[in-house]
Order: sequence, then C-alpha cells, then structure tokens
Amino acid sequence: MLELLTSHILARALTAALTASVVSALVGTFLVLRRLSSMGAAIAHMCFAGAIAAYVAGVNPMVGALVPSLLLALAASYARRKREGQSEAILAAAIGISSAVAALALSFSREYSAVAFSYLVGDVLGVSEDEVSLLIAVSALITAIVALLYRGLKYSALDPETAEAMGLRVSLFEYLLGVLAALLLVVEIRVVGMILAQVYLVAPAAAAWEIAHSVEGMMALAIALSLISAVAGFSTSIALDLPTSAVIGVVAATIYAITLTLSPKRRGRCLLAFLRRECKV
Repeated sequence: MLELLTSHILARALTAALTASVVSALVGTFLVLRRLSSMGAAIAHMCFAGAIAAYVAGVNPMVGALVPSLLLALAASYARRKREGQSEAILAAAIGISSAVAALALSFSREYSAVAFSYLVGDVLGVSEDEVSLLIAVSALITAIVALLYRGLKYSALDPETAEAMGLRVSLFEYLLGVLAALLLVVEIRVVGMILAQVYLVAPAAAAWEIAHSVEGMMALAIALSLISAVAGFSTSIALDLPTSAVIGVVAATIYAITLTLSPKRRGRCLLAFLRRECKV
C-alpha cells in the first residue's frame, strides 16, 4: 500500500514538472526572441510577493499573485512601446519593490516562513490533484493560444517593424505575451516555486537560441532541453534525497552554461571581435 501511494505521488509530481517544463519553453521562446527575459524574472518576483502578502492578509494567494503580476506585465509592455528605455527601469524597480513587500509581510510572524519557503522553492512532491489539474488546464489554454496566434507571435518577436508592415498589431501581441507569462508563473509558483519557474521560463529557451537556426527549431530544442532538465533533475533529487525544484533548476542552468560555452554563434562572434581588434592594431 505504501509503495502504491509513493508511486502515485511520484507520478503526480513528475506530471507537474513535465507539464510546467513544456509550456514554459513555449512561452520562454518568444520572451527570449523579443528580449523580454527580464520581464519573466520581474513577474516571478511579483507573483511571490503578491502570494505571500495575500496569505498574510487572509486572501487567496492565487488572487494576490495574479493581480499585481498582470498589472506589471501590462505596464512593462506599455512602457516598452510608448516610453523607450522605461520598461527595464519598471522591471528592475518591480523586483526591488516585490522583495521589500515580501520581507515586510514575513516580518509580521515567523509562522509564515514555511509558506514563503514553499512559494520560493516549491514542493513538487507535495502537489495536490487539484493543483496539477489547474496547471494542466492553464498549460493547455496557453498552448492553444500560442498555436492559434503563432504567426503573429513569431513575426512580432523576430522583426516588429516588418510585422507592423504586414498589418500585425505588434503591441497587442506583446501585451498578450506578458499576460501569458503572468498566468503561467502564477500557477507554476505554487507547484515548482518562484526560482524554478523563472529558470524554466528563460534557461531552456536561451540555451536553444544559442544552437538553433529557426524559431521552430529553437522551440523544439527548448522543449527538449526543458524535458531533459525535468527528468534528470527529478531522478537525481529522488536518488540523493534533495529538493526537487532546486535540482531541476541547477540542471537547467548547467545545460545553459554548457551551450554558452559550445555555442557556434558565440564562437563566431568572439572570432569576429578578435579579428576586428587585430585589424585595429
């Protein structure tokens, strides 16, 4: 009976980790292409602060995470379109403000520390059926939206000026991308934690960008690397009795570091820069 229960828990946890990895790679591909990686980090911090503040106030943490995250995504997208140079400032300020809010909320009582830790690093092995079902439902919705609007998302991320000339509303696609990232992170933060959620969103896609030569290839490779990180990290954490989310995050970051070192794109840029310096001398 105990073995059956354990296997059920592990299967549920692995399902959550794999689901989060796939949909994060989808959204992350467009964020990396559009150079919005910092938006993912800022939204993740805002989710964390909102969830903790809401929990302390006796409000549903999901609501507390969702509202400020959506507002930040929309504000950053607006600033990027209308006020050049202000978007990065807003995102940087949001990270600092959210950290301060989380610290202030935790100062009211030490009993909230365990809750904060669970939102920070996640508890994949402790996820409930309802949480996994919600993650799968939101992931399916996001995947469907990406599939339906793939052309617009692709060209808006690759070449906004050309996309505008083609009649695409680039601003709307940028707002949509921010909203999708916010929705995903709000759901993921409870399951895999803030740290892994933002690593999932950026590292596999950034690693894939170093190797792939097309958007489709980048997306497929990002999903593959994300799945490899999830399976390898999950297996290692179980074998060594380590925090699952943390190990998956380390594996994903290691893969990204390796691709940075071996990237043919980066080697080419380094060689070109070296040759230019030689020419100047």
